[in-house]
Amino acid sequence: MLTNGSLSRYLSDALTCLATPFAQLAFLTSVRDHYTGRYMHEGWASFSSPSEVHDLLRNTHLRVFDGVLRLSLVAFCKELRKHFQALEQEERRVVHLWLEIEPYYEMIPQGCSLLSRKMFISQFRLALEILAQAPEWAYLREPIAPLPRQPVPQYLRQTLN
Repeated sequence: MLTNGSLSRYLSDALTCLATPFAQLAFLTSVRDHYTGRYMHEGWASFSSPSEVHDLLRNTHLRVFDGVLRLSLVAFCKELRKHFQALEQEERRVVHLWLEIEPYYEMIPQGCSLLSRKMFISQFRLALEILAQAPEWAYLREPIAPLPRQPVPQYLRQTLN
């Protein structure tokens, strides 16, 4: 049987492979049974007790959720956009679908405060509305590296002497 440290290492490695905090949140949501609230991972359950797997995944879900909750609105929109790109679906269609069926409620971990729940739902809906109504918003564009600045001629002469 794996020790809790080994199990933590496996989980840490799995989360490191995911590109963004939102992708980590989506992964942790996917390993929770939405009918029972129990976290399960078939591969890890054969090496550790289901209770240890559940506790580790639940605590990690709470931690990752708090990290996503701390994102600014612009960063949240960008994370959401990256997630939709990873789904390889048209963003506009997915945004409208998510506004309609609200699957993000499933991403809220059991045990978080009511205020955190409300904040997450509010932030998520607002991010979806922005992506639906203002997908070209300037703040959502990825920054382009600036061109290198040319040295000022007066300083150039000093360095040549």
